[in-house]
Amino acid sequence: MNASPDPASRARRRRNLKRLVNARSIAFIGGDMAAGGIAYCRAVGFSGDIWAVNPNRTALEGVPCAPSVDDLPGVPDASWVAVSAERAIDAIARLNAMGSPSAAVYTAGFSETGDGALERRLVEAAGDMAVVGPNCMGVVNYLDGVPVALTPDLGTERPEHGVALVAQSGTMIGNMVNSGRSLPVSHLFSMGNQAVTEIADAIDVLADDARVDAILLYVEGLRDAGAFARAAARAFDRGKTIVAMKAGASETGRDVAMSHTGSLAGPPELYDALFDRLGIVKVETFPELLEMSKLFAFDGAPRGNRLMVETCSGTDSGYCADLAERHGVVLPKLDGEAREAVERVIPAIATPANPLDVTMEQWGDREAQATSLIALLRQPSDAAALVINLPLRGETSSFDPAIEAMLDVKAATDLPCYVITNLPEGAPERVRKLLFAHGVIPLQGMEDAMSCIGRAARYAAERERLRAAGGPDVRLLNGRAPGAATLLDEAESKARLRSRGVAVPSSELCGGPGEAVAAAERLGYPVVLKGRGAGLAHKSELGAVAVNLGDAAAVRRAADAVGRAPGADALLVEEMVTDGVAETIVGVTRDPTLGLGLVVGMGGVLAELLRDRATLLLPTRREAVEDAVAGLRGYPLLTGYRGRPAGDVAALTETVMAVARFAEDHAESLVELDLNPVVVRPAGKGAVAVDALLRIAEPSA
Repeated sequence: MNASPDPASRARRRRNLKRLVNARSIAFIGGDMAAGGIAYCRAVGFSGDIWAVNPNRTALEGVPCAPSVDDLPGVPDASWVAVSAERAIDAIARLNAMGSPSAAVYTAGFSETGDGALERRLVEAAGDMAVVGPNCMGVVNYLDGVPVALTPDLGTERPEHGVALVAQSGTMIGNMVNSGRSLPVSHLFSMGNQAVTEIADAIDVLADDARVDAILLYVEGLRDAGAFARAAARAFDRGKTIVAMKAGASETGRDVAMSHTGSLAGPPELYDALFDRLGIVKVETFPELLEMSKLFAFDGAPRGNRLMVETCSGTDSGYCADLAERHGVVLPKLDGEAREAVERVIPAIATPANPLDVTMEQWGDREAQATSLIALLRQPSDAAALVINLPLRGETSSFDPAIEAMLDVKAATDLPCYVITNLPEGAPERVRKLLFAHGVIPLQGMEDAMSCIGRAARYAAERERLRAAGGPDVRLLNGRAPGAATLLDEAESKARLRSRGVAVPSSELCGGPGEAVAAAERLGYPVVLKGRGAGLAHKSELGAVAVNLGDAAAVRRAADAVGRAPGADALLVEEMVTDGVAETIVGVTRDPTLGLGLVVGMGGVLAELLRDRATLLLPTRREAVEDAVAGLRGYPLLTGYRGRPAGDVAALTETVMAVARFAEDHAESLVELDLNPVVVRPAGKGAVAVDALLRIAEPSA
């Protein structure tokens, strides 16, 4: 991985990236691929100077060729480079020497193939140039008609405003541009390997353009998480919503990311935690990424999750209700006044409800359908929608009155209004354009529509919470590996954590059965007996733990057995916590890019099986820990489930915060920390870490 630039160098590169986005002269370096880039310039309507470099041709697409970069008629604002890796490095070095500010390198064969040395040479050649790539399609500013990119296949529409697409994958970004979603695209950044300029730099440049409504990210991995966090926070402060899809949720996906763009994909739960604290909307699929972007491109994101829905089918109404519940969208029931208003305007065979099936009796009646939905809006709500599916081909005139009715609804309310199609292909381009022109947003596919409405509503609440807290939290702890680490035995681990406020059972270290019995007598029965040894991380599997020992004979028998466990060099006798309400897990992991992550979840022997846990990035705040604990599926066990005693949730929170403080203080050396279980006792009696694993790199003498 290339070292992150110093702040001054990064600032210069970002200024140069703005030069690329607004280039008035572009040099295309290469052969047929470069010719395609020149053709794209003309297709988009680029009005600046176009130059070509090729030592073996006289012209590319009618543009005379200079034999080398040094022979160009001037210093280009930007260059697009599609030659071999060695020649690409040479071209960048020559451009840098003449003072050219930027370039996009199409050439592959760098870190994505494992050749880090070649990529480091490219970075060195670039200096403070803003070089996008290598292994990328390029950059397009559609708003101003500036394409420093490969091909007209990336689209030629030039909207007045729109969403910016930033991705490491050229194919994926091309698919998004060419999707049948009528998405206005302001910019396209195909980042490739991010050797010099990164996703963070693109975000920073886009944040300053008032015409950019939102920023869409397809992320395989980050080079500099701190720079990304600061850029995302800056975009947040400027009102730019970021919507992100993270690749590499599976182990295979992470391997593919490394071979595709040389990116360390990283654990998805840590990226989720990063996006949460930065106010970034997370989506799971490409259709969600596209549909979500419409809500922000056309000021259609709901401020709450209450949705009023009109359909012409009982099936649509039922399925819509199912999806709404699945995605956290509330379909308010009609109260007396609203119910009476709806009853007055719907057919006698229809039922006043939400979703409202107006039946085929109102089909084809624009005024009646509009009146019915407007009457629904007498019930307090945050958005209105019509569910309908138009034929992709053939006659649609019988559907037009329903579509036109939504135009009337939008004219009568300031709430966001949607036309939701049953299937993604159920919104012909003619209809999409008509709806957008009148402020109605077509959402294609019921499943994606409901998912996006629910996510957008939750984001609205989260955005307000972040604003109240002063904005996104950009703090991250060191992610660099600290070197050789030692797994401490349980007694030493607990001693270190106890000194920082983590409650652990009273215990004594013993050399044999006799000492163990004496210790048990002092501690009081029942006790737990464990083998002590640095290699005994999983004691249950090795027969190195015995619980609920109620007398001296039981302790003596257990001591004989545990003492024979492989790696046991002493015995640890502990008081046994007998009044636990629930078992939880608290831990810390280290990621080379994102730093230290804090895990809290339901614990014990089912921790790995159920994986009911939440992950936060460190450092964190108490409020975030409280929210994480309350969000666990097993949280009802801590609050008095079915008559059981409530647990000491405050003590659990304090334990998690003590672990967080310990991790922050040992950020340079901590490799792994695992408390499993932390037994939560009844309210007012505390929480106790009864097992501990600590792996830490000790400072050299």
